[in-house]
Amino acid sequence: MTIQNLCSNVALPELTRLITPGVLGFYTHFEVTEVFAMQDGLGSVTNVFSIVVAEDRGSEALQAPTILNNARIKLKSLQGWSFGVMQYTRPIAELAPAIGILSNTGEWNQSGKTLKIGKVVPLTPQFVPPDTASPVPLNCVLKNNFWNGSHLFEWSEPGKMALQPLFDEPRRLQELSEEVRKWIPLSLASLSDRLGNFLVQLPVTVLMSKFRRSQNDDGFVVDIAWHSKATPRTLRANCDLKFDDVVIGYMSSAIQSSRTLLPMPTGRGLHRGVIWDKEHQVVLADTGSSAFINTISFGINIVDPEPRVFLTKQKDGSIKPCRINLLNQPIKSVVGDPESDANGGWTRKRMYTDEVARLAKERRFVQYRPVEGKQQDEHERALEDIRLLINSYGQSGAWIWDPYLRAHDILETLFHCKHSGADLRALTSAKEVPADFFQKSEEQPSKTKLDFIDEQHAELENSKSNWQGLRLEFRAKRGSVGWGFHDRFLIFPKSDDRGALAWSLGTSINSLGFAHHILQRVDDGQLVVDAFLELWNQLDKPEHLVWKKP
Repeated sequence: MTIQNLCSNVALPELTRLITPGVLGFYTHFEVTEVFAMQDGLGSVTNVFSIVVAEDRGSEALQAPTILNNARIKLKSLQGWSFGVMQYTRPIAELAPAIGILSNTGEWNQSGKTLKIGKVVPLTPQFVPPDTASPVPLNCVLKNNFWNGSHLFEWSEPGKMALQPLFDEPRRLQELSEEVRKWIPLSLASLSDRLGNFLVQLPVTVLMSKFRRSQNDDGFVVDIAWHSKATPRTLRANCDLKFDDVVIGYMSSAIQSSRTLLPMPTGRGLHRGVIWDKEHQVVLADTGSSAFINTISFGINIVDPEPRVFLTKQKDGSIKPCRINLLNQPIKSVVGDPESDANGGWTRKRMYTDEVARLAKERRFVQYRPVEGKQQDEHERALEDIRLLINSYGQSGAWIWDPYLRAHDILETLFHCKHSGADLRALTSAKEVPADFFQKSEEQPSKTKLDFIDEQHAELENSKSNWQGLRLEFRAKRGSVGWGFHDRFLIFPKSDDRGALAWSLGTSINSLGFAHHILQRVDDGQLVVDAFLELWNQLDKPEHLVWKKP
């Protein structure tokens, strides 16, 4: 027996057990939502993402397969493909047999038409709590997971070769995700690793539960209410409270009534509550990491009756009057008792200091403050940080986007990438560099853009390199193609399982460390990748190529 069949033989019986009436709920139907793709000239329909949600719809009639979008979804960035969204319901009794067919054939046929998913492998079953203090990524694609949480079964086609065009150009996925969201609340771009997968969501509806702080502030209270069809059974509530990565409170107690007290400290930190059903060996609720509101701070701004007025001289010589309505300093109020810190606030201060040190160590946030006369030392330190990032995250590729980028800067950075064959790219505006960028350096900027490009090509060719393991392309914006740019970024289009990453450099490579600037990681590297590729792909003519190896 293969590992895949063994996993399937475990997942399917577990799924069948959990949809039994009264275990998690009283499911009568399952709703299917299929996001599918079709290619011109091919008659097959390929799965992009499918999710099955078990529901209690009573005696409601089945919903026939319906394509939600009026016309096929076409992407500007992906010619020859079209996409659609189909939705329908089926009796719950058909779910397990259909999953069995999917596991054996790689096809799903519940709509009456074949949806090709591929040779699937079941993933480990999961329990997904609702969003609380921190959002849960899977909730971007689950349906209404607001209450107790949901059990999730998932089948993946590991290769995902049929969907490779969506991975090659992430902006295609972003465009598709935006179109799909016009019809259903699925955020595919937020969970790109789930493309091509088949999910089964089992919401817990056999009871409703709520964890809350007790009125006397001496612990937590668990309230539950059973489904009208359910037979109440003894459950167990577990709750822990953590602060600064240590457990400061924990309690476990049997639930034998609609309200259960869990005596424990209720100080600072995040709590997590779980309800465990011993009889069926299954989680019935999970709050995720949660916090209570202790105080509410608000402010009232009173509008100053007298505005600020002034005049500004425009570039064409005209005078523009300005009138700014002013707000007085806000009156601040606090409702509730501020949470006291028995340690005088020192723990919070130490945690902040630790966080700053961690960010600096990971180069997520680094300040460069050159001392007069030692700017070159700070410049070298900044270059070493750039090289460290390239060698830490550039296994698949590293791109530099800098309007003043020169050949010397590439030799100081991308040439130091130790990853053989990595996709290295450099993009410049071929701008002249202000003389003060170099401080006391004897280097001088080129006089014309054409001379600049020729000089960069010559410097790279004359670097006496053996080009071993080097795959690098250097392009420049010239003429009216594309657009001018100002920001400077170090980009990693793919970085293991972290996805795209990007750092804002704060200044150009050639001026790193010569004046105060900040190197910091941006929140969404994929957006920077998409912007870079949009411009890069426009600059694909020979006149934009500065240098390329091999």
